Amino acid sequence: MNMKLAAKVLAKVGVIGFVGFAATFTIYFFNLENKLIYYVVRPLLNKHYDSQVRDKRIV
Repeated sequence: MNMKLAAKVLAKVGVIGFVGFAATFTIYFFNLENKLIYYVVRPLLNKHYDSQVRDKRIV
């Protein structure tokens, strides 16, 4: 009985591990993290920093 339970748990862990690996490999293979930064994060940061009021003058 304990062997069946251990096999089920091990099988679930294996499937979850494989799905996690496949997801991270897809992100790596298609360079999705850099595309996210370029198309989403960078425009938000540019909008934020461009909207700041700057009152620094070189004397």
